[in-house]
Amino acid sequence: MTSQKEATVLGAADGVTIALGLLMSLRLHQPAILHAALGAGLAELVGMSAALWLSDSGRFWPAVLCGTATAVACIAPAVPYIWLTGWVPLVCALLIAIAIGAAIVWLRPDVGLRSVAETYGVLAVTAVLCFGVSYL
Repeated sequence: MTSQKEATVLGAADGVTIALGLLMSLRLHQPAILHAALGAGLAELVGMSAALWLSDSGRFWPAVLCGTATAVACIAPAVPYIWLTGWVPLVCALLIAIAIGAAIVWLRPDVGLRSVAETYGVLAVTAVLCFGVSYL
């Protein structure tokens, strides 16, 4: 069975990973970032909720929480692109992603230096891989 805390970590980690992928791969196409994040966030709201619910149908509310955490973590880093242009929204978005990463570390059952390294390691790998996509 999936607890609410596990569902939140699962969703937030998925959402912020998608957000970083979009931010880094679309960084040269700033007008597309907000639309891509909204579309991905809403699709992930349904997709992650459904995936968790279908895998553990007795736990409807953790599934909804997972999907909601995914959507919020995916969309939140793109919010600065509503008002800002240039390099500033990317910096703000990365700071939001770092804050979401901190929340994930705090919610993980194995809090400690290893949890920090694992969480931010996953996010760093995502950012680096998707940075290269921006040049395609």
